[in-house]
Amino acid sequence: MPITLDTSLPESLYPLAWLIGSWEGSGALTATEPGAADARIEQQLVCTAREDGALDWRSTIHRVDAPAPLPPTSVFAREDAPPQSPTGSGERSLLHREDGVWSVGEPLPGQDRAAAAAAAPGTPASYLSHHLDARLERRGEAEETWSGEVRGPRVQLALAGDDGRVGATRMIGYVSGRLMWLWERRTPVADGAPGETALSPYLSLELHRA
Repeated sequence: MPITLDTSLPESLYPLAWLIGSWEGSGALTATEPGAADARIEQQLVCTAREDGALDWRSTIHRVDAPAPLPPTSVFAREDAPPQSPTGSGERSLLHREDGVWSVGEPLPGQDRAAAAAAAPGTPASYLSHHLDARLERRGEAEETWSGEVRGPRVQLALAGDDGRVGATRMIGYVSGRLMWLWERRTPVADGAPGETALSPYLSLELHRA
């Protein structure tokens, strides 16, 4: 599905035009206990253009007592994932509610702007990588500042941990009219050395326009 650019948007939001709107869908919350199955989650997401040229992000995710759907979790599936129960009560509980502001910066250095301008619109050669900051806050938690880039219909964000390493990442892509996204967190490595950690999937979702 092609991306239609709303020219009434602030120019600073052109790189995120594909994200603006209301979305909903489902996905999986990755199980952390050995032998446990991934849980189903459902998300309502609203991304709105602000007059100051930034983007408002409002996300509500519920955990559902039901098997995690496939796809999208097939995209990120673990080979060792245990079989899932075919039934569930369907009971919903709030996992988290998150509000934030996304700000698009200048194109990252080292790119050929002339070549991008000369390329056919919508082709990979026409994309430039722009710096992206996202200030996000979940209820009951401190505000976090994520940094990364947006390039075409894809966002990559990272959150610095207290030790200076990447503590979490988010990857969001616009694929065939849907949003596919993965959130990873740094967790202890099973059977690893003391203090050894690695980024591992926290949740993955597939959303469609509401």
